[in-house]
Amino acid sequence: MTDPTPHSRAVPPDPASRMAAALPAVGERLGVWRVTAPLFEVGSGHWFRVEHALAAGEAGLALVYRSEADAQAVLMRFAEDSDALARLTVPGWGAPMDCGLSPSGSPYLVVPAMEGAPLMRVAMALPLRRRMELLLELVTLLDAAQAHGLVLHELDPGMLWLSPTQQLCWLGQGLAPRGSEAPATLVRAAEPLADPRQRQGARPDARSEAHALGRLLGLLINGRLPRKDGLPDGRVDSVAIEAAATPVASLQSWLSLSAAHRESLDRLLDRAMTDGHTFPDRAALARAVSDWLADTASPHPGGMSRIVVPLPGSGARPSSSMPLAPEPPPALKPPGTSWAERIAGLVAVLAVAVLLVWLLMRTH
Repeated sequence: MTDPTPHSRAVPPDPASRMAAALPAVGERLGVWRVTAPLFEVGSGHWFRVEHALAAGEAGLALVYRSEADAQAVLMRFAEDSDALARLTVPGWGAPMDCGLSPSGSPYLVVPAMEGAPLMRVAMALPLRRRMELLLELVTLLDAAQAHGLVLHELDPGMLWLSPTQQLCWLGQGLAPRGSEAPATLVRAAEPLADPRQRQGARPDARSEAHALGRLLGLLINGRLPRKDGLPDGRVDSVAIEAAATPVASLQSWLSLSAAHRESLDRLLDRAMTDGHTFPDRAALARAVSDWLADTASPHPGGMSRIVVPLPGSGARPSSSMPLAPEPPPALKPPGTSWAERIAGLVAVLAVAVLLVWLLMRTH
């Protein structure tokens, strides 16, 4: 499960962060927890496997945040909301167990131990259809949370994991009791998905929840967020830092769709990700995604069906860039001796190039 190079993809410098020497080493203490292995880098910071120094056999995962500016949001929210979060017992939810400051001053959060990997480290290796189904599973988890009096405060992609059996898991913070008195501050990695009103200090509501989920949908489909967000430099890049091989996987997804389905998915994303014009609530967004999936369903989906992908913890050995890698596109057949075959090959290459340019234009 350990990434051989967990710190190789650094985000642009952040004046509120101190990256160098801030990461705990194996054996170092985080309060009553001892670091046993580095795992993954995500937009928020770095995940580590930890063991309780006093209770033998008790293990967990610790997220050490990249930005010291996240300390207030992490620590104050844990103090205010952790009891309510611990009462939510539904599949896929891992409530925060502990928090504090590392010896270098970085905030950390400890959650129950699990196998798997952060969602965006493996998402682009899944078929497009499966990625969209994960959004629907997250909505189901939020429905259960609402029944327990919890609402979506913020959505940090680094908190979402995928188990070896492809169960979507939410670890740590992001949910809050309705009427929570904790600060409205967001962690920095959640800002690119947040409604503009929330970034200015407003409390979450149904529309801000739909906005965050819509932005996550775009991240799951394209592997990145639009650049024109009005956020500080590097804030968008930090969210998708763990998504590797994005252009190839995203292009393959779009090539698997008909022109009509590409157009309808474009319309869905435009509405889901447009500030002030998004869906009124998560139920409306979920219906739109479900309708699109139903419209594209067929006996021969051509790469759109669900497959089982081995994840870290199931015996698969992670690569240096990401635990999973999408299958490479099939090589073009060498041109034959006839001019017809040569022309057909040239047309195929040009079509791929045009689609790649179009895809890149969509994300800018």
